[in-house]
Amino acid sequence: MAIIRHKSVQRRTVMKGASALALTAAAGACARQAAAPFSEAPTWMTLLGKSEAGGRDYIPRVEGELPAGLLGSLYRNGPGLFERGGVRIRHLLDGDGLVQRLSFSAGGVRYQNKFVRTQKFREEELANKRRYATWTTRKSNNFLDNLGGGVTQSQAGVTVYPVHGKIIARDELGPSYEVDAETLETLETIPAGQGLESVGFKAHSKLDPETGEWIMAGSQFGRVMKIHAAIYEPTLKLKTQFSFESPRQVYIHDFIATKSHLIFVLHPCYFSPLPFLSGMKSFTDSFSWKGDDGNLIAIVPRAGGEAKFFDAPGSFMWHALNAYEEGGEIIADIVGYDEPDHFIGDNAFFYNIMKGRMGRASSAGMIRRYRINLNAGSLKEEILDSGSHEFPMIDERVAMTAQRIGYFSCGGLGAFNSGLKRLDYRTGATREFDFGAETQVGEPVFAARPEGDGGVELDQGWLIAQCLDGKSEKTFFAVFDAETVDRGPVAKIWLEHHVPISFHGAWDAAA
Repeated sequence: MAIIRHKSVQRRTVMKGASALALTAAAGACARQAAAPFSEAPTWMTLLGKSEAGGRDYIPRVEGELPAGLLGSLYRNGPGLFERGGVRIRHLLDGDGLVQRLSFSAGGVRYQNKFVRTQKFREEELANKRRYATWTTRKSNNFLDNLGGGVTQSQAGVTVYPVHGKIIARDELGPSYEVDAETLETLETIPAGQGLESVGFKAHSKLDPETGEWIMAGSQFGRVMKIHAAIYEPTLKLKTQFSFESPRQVYIHDFIATKSHLIFVLHPCYFSPLPFLSGMKSFTDSFSWKGDDGNLIAIVPRAGGEAKFFDAPGSFMWHALNAYEEGGEIIADIVGYDEPDHFIGDNAFFYNIMKGRMGRASSAGMIRRYRINLNAGSLKEEILDSGSHEFPMIDERVAMTAQRIGYFSCGGLGAFNSGLKRLDYRTGATREFDFGAETQVGEPVFAARPEGDGGVELDQGWLIAQCLDGKSEKTFFAVFDAETVDRGPVAKIWLEHHVPISFHGAWDAAA
């Protein structure tokens, strides 16, 4: 597949290629950055990295009044197990997947959780020890055990969402795992497709609400990095697949889709293969951030074709909100950090919290907008809100068209948030609620109001966010009216225990 490069992009790519060779040659001799003397973390914060037993099923306590129209199931996923045989994962963003279900019916609400029984989970449970490397933690301190990067397996611990009648759990490696919608039992694996087994498809995928097409994308490292896309029909039959070469070998977590294009933010989070393949460093410890290099934004037609690349200011993106095409432009909305100091390096917050101490998380996740003119070859970035944000969410019925409303977790430290925000993209008006410094607030999942309950307009519904309460050291789910976030939750659903950090969730409305 041909790649169109603008001259400025091509010149910078050549310079980066030379720098990458120099960095790779010196990687084996580089000493690890010394960790800063951070203060002790509050006990409740460390619970985000404390393992959960799993297998729970009970009726939780409700504070307030649940909306009568809120009928269906909230599914959530994140790492729930951080150690085996006394050996602990190094980083908060790692661990075996724990799927949760919060089901709402006329009779009330029910809570369940269960581990995804991946091949890795089953083997390590039987052996009662870690048998595989993970993306942040080597198999052992012996580099011989980790030559070639070490053997890794899917933990299915990042996302969970309904896809055409199936509840699917994923991470960034291996097959999708289907779990039973009612019991959360692991049912079967869903391969990506013949010839795609070695592609590291992202945990995030896109579902076109108009065509029903399920879009997956991922990357494959090698002499050059390749970006792959696979599009499935509503029957989950593979419709089309294609790939193109990236000018950079970088880590990406999410991508963006419009009706006609796929968009990849190639931020300068470089992957150095030598320390990883030599067994000296984990996958994530082989990342380096070079913000001055700026971002490359890759755009390719959904049907395949030539990739075009655009320059943008350097920023690290975990998650995108939405993108659409309007008046000859692609408009893409993301959350981006000037640097991922909460994530990369020994001083990062998400590394230090696993050791019971605070770490760096000073860079804010700003709400950013790209305006991209494919014909003119131009890109303009706008900072719509310079505060701290993560986990952007929309009413999924508006995906790939111009959204009016975006929802975010907000406030707090870096990617460690304490509140929720509703942003009106037409007026710029915001509504915000903050629980305070002793609460960690996760991704707000949108649940549409059913048509029989007046839900004929977009963005009419509720937000459900998983929260960790620092005072009680227990988890609760906060239910907000999506139109009046600033008024606070209409109900809190209290669990009897804490739940570790949970990344992503999805709403499945009752039939």
